[in-house]
Amino acid sequence: MPGDNKDLRPDSVHISPSPKRVNIMAGILLAATFASLVTLLMILTRLADGAPTSAQCAANIPIKNWASLGDSYSNIVGDGLQDYEGLMANDQCLQGKVPQYLAHPDATISQITSQQVPQLKSDTNFVTISAGANDIGLVRILDACVYNWAGSASLSCAQTLSDAASVMSSAAFGAAWNALLTRTASVLVANAGKAYVIGNAAFFDETTAQCNQVSLAVYGGAGQQKFLTTAVRKSLNEIIHRYNWWQHYLITKFNRERVPSANIWRYPVQFIDPDDRFNTRRFCRIGSTGTGSGEMWTWFSDGESLRTPLSRSPYEKLKLHGTCNAKGGWNEYVQCQMAKAVQRTSSLALTPSGSGTSVNNWERIFHPKSGGEDLIRDEIVDQIAQSPTVSGYDLRILPLGASITAGFGSSDRHGFRRILYDTLRKTNTVSFVGTQGTAPLVHEGHPGWIISDVSNVAGVALRSRPNVILIHVGTNDLLTNNAIDQAPERIGALIDHVLSIATDAVVLVAQILPCSRAGQFEKFVTFNARVASIINQKQVQNKKVLKVWMPVTTDDLQDGVHPNDGGYDKMAQAYIKGLQRAANKGWIGAPVRV
Repeated sequence: MPGDNKDLRPDSVHISPSPKRVNIMAGILLAATFASLVTLLMILTRLADGAPTSAQCAANIPIKNWASLGDSYSNIVGDGLQDYEGLMANDQCLQGKVPQYLAHPDATISQITSQQVPQLKSDTNFVTISAGANDIGLVRILDACVYNWAGSASLSCAQTLSDAASVMSSAAFGAAWNALLTRTASVLVANAGKAYVIGNAAFFDETTAQCNQVSLAVYGGAGQQKFLTTAVRKSLNEIIHRYNWWQHYLITKFNRERVPSANIWRYPVQFIDPDDRFNTRRFCRIGSTGTGSGEMWTWFSDGESLRTPLSRSPYEKLKLHGTCNAKGGWNEYVQCQMAKAVQRTSSLALTPSGSGTSVNNWERIFHPKSGGEDLIRDEIVDQIAQSPTVSGYDLRILPLGASITAGFGSSDRHGFRRILYDTLRKTNTVSFVGTQGTAPLVHEGHPGWIISDVSNVAGVALRSRPNVILIHVGTNDLLTNNAIDQAPERIGALIDHVLSIATDAVVLVAQILPCSRAGQFEKFVTFNARVASIINQKQVQNKKVLKVWMPVTTDDLQDGVHPNDGGYDKMAQAYIKGLQRAANKGWIGAPVRV
């Protein structure tokens, strides 16, 4: 029958019996009830913590009509309970305004541009966008690295990750993003509006051994399983961080070309990064059993959350015509690959996990459930209400790094420090510390130094006990090919070192600026993607460390490495944004008396 899953697979597929059957429905109901209670608790906590009010949000963008564009991240693919758009509509910030839902789970960037953007209402002045996962082939990555739908024909995990990285760095990917943002902005600019592009959260805790023997592969037997080893989890996280980096970079490039001012607060498109809010809520965290039922404290959907029938069409098409479309969306791609796999190897046996989980559930596993959607809503709303400064703090700041921290090439030789100091001291008590430069803009930036050099000298400046440490370092390691594969781990060691001395400090780690010198750009992208994971690890260890996105492109560089005055200005504003996030978390305390 059409609704019976066992009739929707080719006759030659054998279902392996499950030795550990449990009452799944009871577990689902319990998990759903518990998740709902947890979500309610989060909402109440958010209100008690002083979530942004409608007045604060309206001061930045008085929303008239808003729309949701994109792919499956904007299309309630998770646990099916509530997406971030629905949660936003119920948030006091948006005053009950309901979005125009235009997203489709299988949409590519170009399809969003051609099919969704034309449907925007003429007075739309607020848009959320999730795009690009289908372009980089996330479904194929999951096939090769996790599920093995294609069986013996599955590509290698490393190959699909490399292919995705190549797509991101391609001119076509950049052109597709530029076209989407241009078409969207043409509606928004007329209404003084803004678009918010939602980044992705990395799926796994990669520091534990919890999942080293866990496999979600759909076929049993030797050679068919793909275990979620530490190396696999690290690679999958890195591709998400790389994906986020490219989105941020292309958005920054778009904004720079359309807003000549260096004031990043005026940019029509903002990037939303919810990633670190998922720390301690990822798969394979300590105490986790993997990715299955019962993962109540994980904010990605488990594989047994919902069950829906498989579609017959790809199997029937293969049977009748000997072909099917492996380039379609999730459902068609997965079913086509499985049908072809069974055609090649009729003895393939589905694992208990594979036999009890539909295609839609395999997709859901790598999407947020309601708790995760709530975190995304929080990040968006906080960004809407954000103001261009922080107020009322006693800030003792240590700028730590190499020549960019020193301000090399800036007209006044102070780089980002002058703008940062002048802006912050209007509403705060501010002092800089360090052994280099002249007061009040002293620092610890040493031209030409690599990460280990900076770590070795940092102790002297740290005796001043700063409560804020700004780190931008690693450029020279990459330019000199100084053991670059281990460079991100050296950043981790530097973070540990400074916090072993300034134990109460907040550490803001910049994504290092891109480099336009020949053969260098991709090394910087890879480094930044890996450092993002390192920062997450430190947060899980309860260390006050934040990633800071730098809205600087190669067009803001004077010599391919160092920023011009406009680039330094943007760096200062980005550090202020980082301070705001730290303040929102309650991390900034008074500096220790010395």
